[in-house]
Amino acid sequence: MGFTAGKGADRALPERQRLVTPRAKRVLLPIAAVLVLALAAGSAWYWRHASTQPAPGGIAAEALPEGFRPMDPPLQMGGYAFQDGAGKTVTLAEFKGRPILLNIWAKWCAPCLAEMPKLNQLQAESTPGTLAVVTVAVDEPDPAKIVNFLANRRWDALKPYLDPKNVFAKALEIKSIPVSLLIDKNGFALIRVDAPVDWYSDEAIRLLKRTILGTPGA
Repeated sequence: MGFTAGKGADRALPERQRLVTPRAKRVLLPIAAVLVLALAAGSAWYWRHASTQPAPGGIAAEALPEGFRPMDPPLQMGGYAFQDGAGKTVTLAEFKGRPILLNIWAKWCAPCLAEMPKLNQLQAESTPGTLAVVTVAVDEPDPAKIVNFLANRRWDALKPYLDPKNVFAKALEIKSIPVSLLIDKNGFALIRVDAPVDWYSDEAIRLLKRTILGTPGA
């Protein structure tokens, strides 16, 4: 069975500005993978419980496009650990000071692959040092395969990341993909969408500007 972002999501915007891909199916994560999910210890605990940055105010659900929902309360994600293309551990805290569009995907997930070119374009055309588009692959333990997968499709603006321990899936209770989160510059996840999105549409860019990018009047 496939899932979309919610009833009426493909009617919420004009045709050329649809955020959620019409009739796009989402893909269920294998049950076995969900059962072995584990949170990174140490740094994750610190960032969730000892961050000195206060959580920002919540975003009203009615202020978001259909299919998007606010994180209530905002979730501090700075300490969540995953791997880069060299197999080294990285955390979202390393992007602190930059807003993040976090995307959870897999090589075998057709809806995920449908939004990857737009994510690549969004990152390629963002001013350096501003928005970080962080696409994290699940269900793949080999960093080299993610490196080659992105390179073969010329998604050169996206850095290879993977989550072999499925840290994000457990923390966010993800049962199907793709899932994307909008995270502010202090590491707080503010908004979530559980569906493919046209991230380079006018409406998506306006959403980014008026939430995590903090652009007045967007």
